Amino acid sequence: MLQRSKQRSGWSGLVLAAAVLTTTGAPHLGWAQETAPAAPAGAGDATKNLQQYADDFLHYSLVNNAELAKANAQAIINANAAPADLVAAFEAAANGRNPREVMLRNEQRDDLRDISAQLLDKLEEGYRSVARDPKRIREEVERLGNGPRAYNNARDRLTAAGAYAAPIFLEYLQNGSKKNLQPYIVRVMTEIGRPLLPPLLEALNTKDNALKLTLVDVIGQIGYPQALPQLRLLQAGSGTDGEVKTAVDHAIDRIDRTGGAARSSPAELFLAAGRNYYEAKASYLPGSPKEKTNAIWKFDNGLNNVVPLDVPTPIWNSVMAMGCAEEALKLESNNSGAISLWLASSLRKEIDLPAGATDPTRQGGKPDAAFYARAAGPIYVNPVLSMALADHDTALAIKAIDALEATGGTQGLISGNDAPLIRALNDSDRQIRFRAAFALARANPSAPFAAAYRVVPTLAEAVGGLESPVVLIVSPNEDQRNKLADALRSGETPYTVFSAASFARALELSRSAGSITAAIVPFGSDSGAVGMYKDQDHRLNHTAVIVMATPEQAPAQKASANSYEVIDSKADPDAVKAALADVTGMNAGASATTNPAAGDSAQFTETALNLLKMLAADHKSIYNINDALPALTTALRDKNAAVAGGAAAVLGHINSAEGEKALAAAALSPDTDAALRAPMFAALAESAKRTGNALDSAAINALIKEVSSESDAATKEAAATALGALNVPSNQASALILQQAK
Repeated sequence: MLQRSKQRSGWSGLVLAAAVLTTTGAPHLGWAQETAPAAPAGAGDATKNLQQYADDFLHYSLVNNAELAKANAQAIINANAAPADLVAAFEAAANGRNPREVMLRNEQRDDLRDISAQLLDKLEEGYRSVARDPKRIREEVERLGNGPRAYNNARDRLTAAGAYAAPIFLEYLQNGSKKNLQPYIVRVMTEIGRPLLPPLLEALNTKDNALKLTLVDVIGQIGYPQALPQLRLLQAGSGTDGEVKTAVDHAIDRIDRTGGAARSSPAELFLAAGRNYYEAKASYLPGSPKEKTNAIWKFDNGLNNVVPLDVPTPIWNSVMAMGCAEEALKLESNNSGAISLWLASSLRKEIDLPAGATDPTRQGGKPDAAFYARAAGPIYVNPVLSMALADHDTALAIKAIDALEATGGTQGLISGNDAPLIRALNDSDRQIRFRAAFALARANPSAPFAAAYRVVPTLAEAVGGLESPVVLIVSPNEDQRNKLADALRSGETPYTVFSAASFARALELSRSAGSITAAIVPFGSDSGAVGMYKDQDHRLNHTAVIVMATPEQAPAQKASANSYEVIDSKADPDAVKAALADVTGMNAGASATTNPAAGDSAQFTETALNLLKMLAADHKSIYNINDALPALTTALRDKNAAVAGGAAAVLGHINSAEGEKALAAAALSPDTDAALRAPMFAALAESAKRTGNALDSAAINALIKEVSSESDAATKEAAATALGALNVPSNQASALILQQAK
């Protein structure tokens, strides 16, 4: 043991002070127990040792001896003590020190951050365990009637228990022998307020009208709008007692002074509450958002009381939104808004569910959220995609697009110019754009639709690669252009740079790029060029613009285009890099939000190439496959053989002189992978059948030489087929015949 000379004294009120900081947490499913679980054998000695470790930890933390503080903290963690025992140890060791403050201060130090965070988690769990102990809650409820001071102390401890005091409150309110305490319980419930709402609203399912009257009054005094759906349901119910209805009228008027709730149907209010839970509005958040779990409360008819179900905090809002949507559907089975909200919440819940965790509110063995999304169809999934796009929720948008693609015909996917999938095609997030383009390409509709012209360019963007963002540098000062270009091309994740004296020239040079991340332009005519060229070049739809201006020019530029970043015209390369990071969200050329991971990038490229091949082979497609030519010809030089080979296969199906020339150059290049040369010659043959001969004499002569000298049989045969398909009026056939006669 690590020891030092120490003094002991009691630590009055530590548990209370710390526990009040939290309001909900891991539930005690055995809330009705009269006594706490028995302590393990030998707990006295273990607690004494734990107390000394706690004392040493606090001391060495305060005297800045990190090594000994860390050793004692580790010893406490290794002891794996029960949460309540840990609290007792720190309570006994406090001696006027606040353990929580000590641990929070330690978290500011690199050498103590992790160990103190672990210890604080365990101590907070202990505070919650003590505060929510049913035996302790009962003791505090009993103290409520013992005078003002006792009431205030009990109220503070019951506030720390939060929603977990509700079952005890409800039990006492139904107990005729506790009538003397009931006014105090009602008072303390209203003072605890919002944390009690979820269990109290569930308790409205009771058949006890006296209890129901009390709860309605308390809920009205607490005054939060999430109570309105259940209150309005009671108000509208034919079986609701007249006295209860009167109480509900008063409660609704108290919560909603506008009268809007009284004019709304219960289903409408459940749907509105569900949306607020889904959107995580401030008063609709879980009671303890920093805890790992929060409770969903259910009414137990047998107990005539509420019981908690512990769900992972990241899915709490989604579970609540699903519950509201289900209530709306019970009232109006054809409520399309409730169906879409339920689907969005269910999909969102699966996305947010921590690895290895489950949702205890749902029975096992049920289908996943995607099953219900597919079964619902586009009419209900399209609003889900709209919600995802509005929230910039990439993961949900992708799931919605997957469901649309699985079930939506052309009408379901692109009905109307403002169809969500069409908007997704122009989303700022590349992953969403790609998924939307994939779905629309696979649909391959027979009639044109709004934004159809964006599908192939977006596929080309996926082929063009995602790892290196593209920047245009425009400046009449060649020295400045070169310095900036060199700086941006360097680094762990370099930018691809195209620079020129004018924007039009820089744009022309960048034809091979699938997308353009940013443009750096001088103040003047070129500062508005991105906006002017957007209609002509889809790649500029999401291009960020940095305008380099003098101090005199900057105010005018900001006034005319305040969406552009304006920096000093003499800014050094580091300042330009910083500005780029600011406007694009990228650091050193990388983006965690707009660039998929390398594995996803490869998958996107492969999918895009396969779809482009399908569209190229369908010569009646409404899509203009030639829009992909720059990206495809560039991809022929890709170091990844699968990408280069895939691009060649697509080009073979396109009637394009440019594509044919690129295929010939790649097939004849000594730098091309030997295994790719035969497929590229085969693609050249396919291209020649559609395009005819677009090659110059030098390329033809090189091809004849290749056919004559190639040693690999497969490559030789493919090259010969390409030569024949080009149908060149020369003596290549006779030369080959005479060569074999030697």
